Amino acid sequence: MRSALLCGLALVASTTLLAEAPAEDAARTFAATGARTAAVRSYTSALHVDFALRSFPYLSFHVKGQTAFARPDLYSVHFDHVPGFAHGFENIKADPLEPQTWPEHYDIHSVTRVGDRTMVEMTDKVAGNVKGVHAELDANGLRRIVWTYTNGGVIDVAIVPTLIDGVPVPQTEDADIKLPAYHVHAHATFDDYKIVQDGSAH
Repeated sequence: MRSALLCGLALVASTTLLAEAPAEDAARTFAATGARTAAVRSYTSALHVDFALRSFPYLSFHVKGQTAFARPDLYSVHFDHVPGFAHGFENIKADPLEPQTWPEHYDIHSVTRVGDRTMVEMTDKVAGNVKGVHAELDANGLRRIVWTYTNGGVIDVAIVPTLIDGVPVPQTEDADIKLPAYHVHAHATFDDYKIVQDGSAH
């Protein structure tokens, strides 16, 4: 993770507080962020992920799969084959990457603006292993989300978008996963998008 403390201090120094937003105001913010994808009924893409364990046993491996989105907020990932130790993770429900779902699952504590990004600080509505959630959005959607855990673990996901037929969708994602037992980095690329919009299909 690139100097998270220094980046955090810089953000604090340059942040303009929008005022603490209640959940309904945050929901409007998330809906506005997703305005460019409002006409998308569904899409699929091919997925390629390179995993590298940065703790013992320092393994690297590549997996292929598919992603699928269906309106209103259903997002899933399927891997074609996974290593033996990852059995059970072939299918992943990834709805938490859809900002419109956040007010249902998180208590939203603050919404701030830094340049062209909106910063959101949240906690789970139900107390558990997640200590806090930090998210960053711009006009095209989610660009970064960080989960911190009560055991000291951190999962940090950064998203780079691309435009397909005018629709912003992920081009790459990088996840840095630091948990007490292991440290993993994953780099994902997405291609072969098939997008279905209201009134047309691609």
